[in-house]
This record gives sequence, C-alpha cells and structure tokens, in this order.
Amino acid sequence: MLFKSAIISTFALCMATAAVGAAVESPVHDIEARIALTATDPYYACNCPNNCKHKAGSSCKYYSGPSDSSDIISGTCVNRGGGLTCVA
Repeated sequence: MLFKSAIISTFALCMATAAVGAAVESPVHDIEARIALTATDPYYACNCPNNCKHKAGSSCKYYSGPSDSSDIISGTCVNRGGGLTCVA
C-alpha cells in the first residue's frame, strides 16, 4: 500500500511540474525574434524573405561581417537601382 502511494505521489508531482512549466513563457522566443530581424547584408535588410514590408525610409539592421557575432549596423532603406538597400 505504501509503495502504491509513493508511485501515485511521484506521478502527481511530475504532472504538476509539467503543468506549471507549460504556463511559463520562455524568453528564448523573444531573443530568436530579435536575432531574426538582423539581416546578413544591406540588401536583405530591406528586402524579402524576412523584410518584405520595408519601404524607402524604413529603419534596417544588418551584420557588418560574415557571422552573427559581427557588429550590427543600423541604417535606413534607400531606393537604389530599382531595389531597396540599407544605408548607414
């Protein structure tokens, strides 16, 4: 009887922990969203696939180097040659 009570208590504790953990939002989604807003080069900072809604005058960001550990350059989308480009 005592063994059965221990198993039931353990199961109930595991379910309660999962229910509480599911209710807490993870900040990882916010970080991933902010990272996704930074483009890999000036062209993609103002164009599709991730920045299709940008227009001339929109703010934009892109990495200064080849990796996401490079400095981030902020600028404005400018119409050049029929397409938008991010200019710092």
